[in-house]
Amino acid sequence: MNFSACIRSVTVRNGLIRGAGVPEPNEALRVARQRLGSPSSPGQPMTRQELAEAVNAQTYRLTEKITEVDANHIGKWERGVIRWPAARYRQALRHILNADSDLELGFRRSGNGCTTENVDRRTYLGTTLGLGVGVALARTRGTGAAADTSDGLVASISAPTESYRRMEASVSSRHLAPAVEGHLRLVKQVVRDKLHDARGFAALSEVAGFSAWLAADRGDTVLARARYQESIRFAESARNPLLVSYMIGSLGHFAVEIGDPHQGVRLLDKAARQLDNSSPVAARAWLASLRAVAFGALRDRAAMTGALTTAERLADRHAGEARWPWVFAFTAAKVARYQSSALAKFGDVSAARSVYAAVVPSMAAPKPQALAKVEHALLLARAAHQDEAAKLGLEALRVGKRYRSERIVSNVRTLRSELPEGGREVEDLDRMLTKLYDEDQW
Repeated sequence: MNFSACIRSVTVRNGLIRGAGVPEPNEALRVARQRLGSPSSPGQPMTRQELAEAVNAQTYRLTEKITEVDANHIGKWERGVIRWPAARYRQALRHILNADSDLELGFRRSGNGCTTENVDRRTYLGTTLGLGVGVALARTRGTGAAADTSDGLVASISAPTESYRRMEASVSSRHLAPAVEGHLRLVKQVVRDKLHDARGFAALSEVAGFSAWLAADRGDTVLARARYQESIRFAESARNPLLVSYMIGSLGHFAVEIGDPHQGVRLLDKAARQLDNSSPVAARAWLASLRAVAFGALRDRAAMTGALTTAERLADRHAGEARWPWVFAFTAAKVARYQSSALAKFGDVSAARSVYAAVVPSMAAPKPQALAKVEHALLLARAAHQDEAAKLGLEALRVGKRYRSERIVSNVRTLRSELPEGGREVEDLDRMLTKLYDEDQW
């Protein structure tokens, strides 16, 4: 079949020419997606955009190439407009959705031997979808059984980390940490023996960084610092400046949160120096937001305002961009969350109250919401709004108790030290804090 005929065959099969018939929806793919929980909204199914971002991240892990799958692509696959996505996307979807075969996800190859993979992708997209030739399309590195085995191993060691991240929103860090630490030991061994390359070290950096996050949530600052340092070394071994920046930035924010904003700013500056003009705007927006929080803690209004202005300018640009490790788009709503934190640390009661009121209802995950509440409560307590502060502290403490988050509980204890004796809300807070010492499971 010649090229033109192949283009028409693929286009008709994908339902893109009027009169070709209504495509049959791919219910198997839709159901598989909705079985997964949303990483940003606990209790809700994974959205198309979230699945798209996960596909981009997994494809990057396997190929070290950037792809730009978005919610529109997932919609076309689910509606049956495209029945046979490229091999790299099917491989990523099988991994993310825990499927053993393409057929299990409703994907079927046509019988005429002409698929979208047989067509030059840039020409095909430019002539039939109007997307032009600028779309970033990855090709799997290597050929043959050895490459397939290596790709499969990368996917296998990355999968648990993704699952643990999704669980973190609803599972106690104390219960999750032993599994993550065990997986970290396993990945170290696999990378040492089988995957001593950039992809192996990148996967290792990711699981070490997540272990650091869990340690910080449990209040184990020594282990958290050690794991962040490991994650940076592994990212450097992966020769991935973007991943190095992410891990250094995470360590910098951790330093700010444990009360060392001077060192935090130095680390965040170091993270920013890893970036270049090709780095995604999400990375620069995130680092600017973290700098704003650090400068708020240092009571440097000019630097805080400048950092927030930069973050706001960059937010929501290229919203469809999803580049690992910044898997999710960095939006204006996320900037507002950091703005609330920065203003609270700075001590601007009026501005922080206004931003906080707008931000908290949009935060679906309970732990980040609780941290924002106790942060705002500390500001209110220092501004002599004790009853309101104690009430927010109680709400945050209930979440900290439910998820066994020492980070939240420790912050509430700090809040209590700022409150005077007396008052019903303060007494209720005291009772709940005291009760924690009586509960063996804590």
